Amino acid sequence: MVAPVCLDPRDPNAQWPYCLSYAGAIAFTTLFVAVTLAHYIQAFAYRKPFCWVVCMASTWETVGFTFRIMGARNPRASSWAIGSQMLILLAPLWVNAFVYMVVGRIVYFWLPEKRIWGIRATSLTRWFVWFDVIVFLIQAAGGMMLSGTDTPESQIKIGLDIYMSGIGVQQGVLLAFIGLMITFHVRALREGKTHATRWQPLVYTLYGALILISIRIIFRLVEFSSGVYGPIPTHESYFYGLEATPMFLALFSLAAIHPGRYLRGPGSEFAKPIVTKGERRWWCCGRRKRTRVQPDYDTPKTEGTGQSDGEYGKGERTSDVPLTARSGGGYDGSYEAARGYGVYDRHDDRVIDVPKTAQFPYRERV
Repeated sequence: MVAPVCLDPRDPNAQWPYCLSYAGAIAFTTLFVAVTLAHYIQAFAYRKPFCWVVCMASTWETVGFTFRIMGARNPRASSWAIGSQMLILLAPLWVNAFVYMVVGRIVYFWLPEKRIWGIRATSLTRWFVWFDVIVFLIQAAGGMMLSGTDTPESQIKIGLDIYMSGIGVQQGVLLAFIGLMITFHVRALREGKTHATRWQPLVYTLYGALILISIRIIFRLVEFSSGVYGPIPTHESYFYGLEATPMFLALFSLAAIHPGRYLRGPGSEFAKPIVTKGERRWWCCGRRKRTRVQPDYDTPKTEGTGQSDGEYGKGERTSDVPLTARSGGGYDGSYEAARGYGVYDRHDDRVIDVPKTAQFPYRERV
């Protein structure tokens, strides 16, 4: 086993601006391994595929601190330093994306209109995640320019400016998102929303995670404000106190109050309608596709017109009307009859194949 080596930071071959703490790297690697296992286990236990995002965050942190262990053993190896720096700098963006995805599902699950600030829950998640991807690319570009000991001073300055602009945008998006969460919080309290599970513990946990990430962002802004050789970048204690600890606490809180415990039951995930065409089925995604719509059994229909005064406007044709008209009176509106005539299966969230004798119109999904 190779013992840790401490090089003078002024050594031209040293890849770290301080003597790495071998014990500290091992301790935080162990902590991140534990929280990573917890996230993987709960993602499978609660059957929440979107939790792969937070699993990536904890995995990147684990690998990043593992590289610090290797860097403590060989502080002259640039590969360990670059790998650790990039993974630890970018891992929080995975946590951001996970929080955006969870809040989108909370809005979809608990608000009857499934939108906030006039934005649909599905679009809300999509837009904020795309902001996160852009910030990810900006920070990655800046971080790459900061890596290495033989990097020219001019390139380091450009890299710092790019990276700090990236985390500045990240903090701005976070503040906007916190405002959105507060709006949801106020509306849910005002409406007295009750559900099979309570939403408050999960929302408070997300608040805490965003605050911890904000602490980490502020640390990074202050750290590089005086350059890469300032007092903060050259003292490892700041790194462990204001980078490693907040990120571990954020991931730990998301594992302790896991979204899978609260987002359960019908409506806890975004609807994924299946469109049928002959014998083939495919998931709807990307561009809008034409899909059959669940019949409105509760809406009274105008006799003899084949029309209904439904939620889509007076006299608008709904999917069950032509089916009733063409079924020879055999369709009585029951679930069993609906399955027999090939209408929307509300329990399995899919469209059943429709016999040629019971065709009914399509309507654009909105």
